[in-house]
Formats: sequence, structure tokens, C-alpha cells
Amino acid sequence: MRLLELISVSCNLFFLAVMILRRFRNTSMSVLSAATSLIMALLQIMFESYRWQMVPNYILTIGLVLYAINILFRGNHTPKDNVATEKYKLRAIGKSVLLGISCLITLLPPLALPVFRFEAPTGSYAVGTIQYHWTDSSRNRELNIQVWYPADHTAGRPHASYSPDLNDLAEGLSKTYSIPKFLFDYIGLVQTPAYLKAPISARKTNYPVILFSHGFPGGRYTNTFQTTELASHGFIVVSVEHTNGSLTTVFPGGKYIGVDPNLPHYADLNAWDEIISRIWVKDTEFVIDKLEQLNRYDSQKMFGGKLDLQRIGMLGHSFGGANAAQTMLVDPRIRAAINMDGTFFGTGDLSHGLPRPFLLMSSDPPIKSSDLLSNPSDSVLAANGLTRDQYRLLQQIPVRKQQALRSGGQELVIPHADHLTFSDFYLIFPILSWINGHFDIRETQHTINEQTLSFFMKYLNYTE
Repeated sequence: MRLLELISVSCNLFFLAVMILRRFRNTSMSVLSAATSLIMALLQIMFESYRWQMVPNYILTIGLVLYAINILFRGNHTPKDNVATEKYKLRAIGKSVLLGISCLITLLPPLALPVFRFEAPTGSYAVGTIQYHWTDSSRNRELNIQVWYPADHTAGRPHASYSPDLNDLAEGLSKTYSIPKFLFDYIGLVQTPAYLKAPISARKTNYPVILFSHGFPGGRYTNTFQTTELASHGFIVVSVEHTNGSLTTVFPGGKYIGVDPNLPHYADLNAWDEIISRIWVKDTEFVIDKLEQLNRYDSQKMFGGKLDLQRIGMLGHSFGGANAAQTMLVDPRIRAAINMDGTFFGTGDLSHGLPRPFLLMSSDPPIKSSDLLSNPSDSVLAANGLTRDQYRLLQQIPVRKQQALRSGGQELVIPHADHLTFSDFYLIFPILSWINGHFDIRETQHTINEQTLSFFMKYLNYTE
């Protein structure tokens, strides 16, 4: 929770506890407490803005004010001390239950869906960000691109919002997934460490480039914890939003496109291989082509000559990790790649491994494929939470992974990580991390950032 949210909720719950369990002994204390609650709620709305997760707290504030008004005009008839009767015990239990429910209803929404903050990047550069909308006319395909980069002269510039096209995005998500639009309003209050359209740093002549490919579905900004950190150390990070493979893509003018409704069955590996190689790899190669053009001439005088395209790395999460591996396999412009917890989809031949430095960062899975029998019964599969089709898919995963790592690729298992730890999703929805038993997400993400930075600095031959 934000500071004023925390103060407002704490005041309300404290005064509620005193009112329910002890009762104020005089009218002036009741009025003072209610006035304090009202003032804090108003200050919170004025300086931090309203959000729907705080509605239970606002209702509680109104309740405390009405209680104080009632005492002010009717007087505080403090009951005599109760004796330890059965009736009194039941009343005390009821009050305690009421207090517990009130605490839960008031605290859970703002804690489960917070206006979260990104930690300050650890590099020596400030971070800028800018967005592009590019069209691949050869495929009649539009793409949104977001770039994070080392920046100068950020004084007076606004921080970039986490989701700058939130209204249209929320509309698209609402139509696509039948989710009420207002549920996403609070994300518009989230600011990132990056400054909008800040000038690129003049400290160096040019900077190495890292392409980022999100998961399925994800978005160009759903790894901001990572892209801003890399940019602060002097990398230009170019994130590709894969249309029809993101949560919802919003183009200029408000047109939005959701996830392709005609997706193949999850176990149809051949179909998913085609999506990677025929669409996602082509998206990435097109973006590299555009970066080459931008480096030659940038009408906005931002990136002209600033992109070191002899040192391009690629990073991807989940399905985007498969894209990183396949793109490096077929495009020699990618000098090093990281797959973060992704299965190896794609039509490219991995039987001889990947041709250049490669790192597979894996989650710490509760079930390992090697723990399963070669032909397990349905009961064994059920005990491991798997269906027969899922098991057949699982059998292919280690084979493909072994092939990808065959020519010197590395695998690093990140302790205490699961699949979503490699993205911002646990920051956006911490309740998911609680359900999955992960309570120290930021510490795990520090490890992910450290390993990512170390890998690209080594294999792109770069020092900050």
C-alpha cells in the first residue's frame, strides 16, 4: 500500500477496534477519532488518488463518522462493566469476529492489488523510454515496440506510466476476457523508473542492444523490472509486442487486438512450432531490420548512430524464450540469447545445439520429469497433477532442452522461482504469489537481474 493509504487504513482499524472492543469513554474522543479518519481519507484521495480497492476503507470512514455523529447528538451511554456471563462471552466473540472480518475486507483489496513500485535500477545511468508503432508491409502485420535506454538530462521530465494506453487496454481486456473494465484502473497509477522520451546518454558513442520477447500472453512492458535494470547499466532494450500473442495490443487511434481465438491445442507441438518460426521469429527479424534503418537515420534524432548492432543479444520469457532461441538459431545478428523458463518450440533444427552463447534460466519446479515413470499409470499422473496429454508433452520437453544445450549452452535453475517470477505479474497481482507460496519475489528477481546482466556483459563484451 502507498503511505497515505497505509495511514488511513491503520487509523480506521485502530479506531474500529477501540470502538468494538472497548468503546470510547467520552464523546470528544469519538468525535476526534472520526475527524482524524475523515481527514486521512480525504488527504489520501487528494494526494494519491481514488482507487476502487480502497472503497471498503472509505465506507469504514463513513461508518466511523456516522457513529461519532450519533454519539454527539444522543450521548455516549457507556454500559456498566459486564460480568463474565455466557451472554457476555458470546457478545465478545461476536465483536471479535466482526473486527476480524472488517480487517480482512479493508486490508485485502489494497494489499492483493496494490499500486506497486518498481525498485530503483542499480546501474549508473538514468533510464529513458519511448514507443514505436511499426508495420511490416510484406506480412501486413502491425507491431508495437517499446525501447528502454540509458538517458541524460531527465530533470523535469515525467516518469513513464506502466501502461500508457491503459484506457484502451482495459477496454480490450474487458471485451476479450469479459472482465469489468474498472478492475484495471489502479494500474494507471503505477509509475516506472523510466523517464518519457529523455535524451539518450552521450557518455558513450553507442550501446549494445538487447531484444526482449514476452510470454504468451504477455506484453511489451510486462518485464519492466528487468528492462529498466538492463538500461540503467547501458543496454538499449527493445521489446517487441507480438500482436495476437499479447494480452491485448492497442494501436494508435485506440484499435485493439486480443489473443488469437483460434489457437491450437496446447499439446499440438507442431502447430506451436509454426507460430514461433512463422510469426514470432519473423517479427523479431523485422524489428532488427527496422533498427538498422533507425541507426542510419532517426528523424527524432534519438538513436541515429547510437545502436551497436554488432552486439545484439536477445532475452525472452516463456514462449518468448523459445523465440529467443529460435531467432538466434536462424539469424546470425543475435550474438547471445537467454530463454527464461520457456519450452523449446520452433521448426529450426536444434539437434546440433545453438551456435552462439546461450543460457536457459529455469524455475525451481515442484515436479521433475525425471521423477516420473517411463509409462506411468493414470493414478501416478493424477498424483502429480498431470493428464495423459500433458505427460506426452512433458516427455518432449527434456529432449528438446537437451538438444538446445548440446553445444555448450548453460542451464541455471533459479531457487524459489516459478514461471511467473520471471515477469512483472507477481508485482501486479501479489495475491497470486501468496497462493503459490512465494513471499520474497523481489529477492528472486534480484537474482534473475544479476544473472541476466552478467551473461550479456560477458558475451556481448560490454562494460558499463
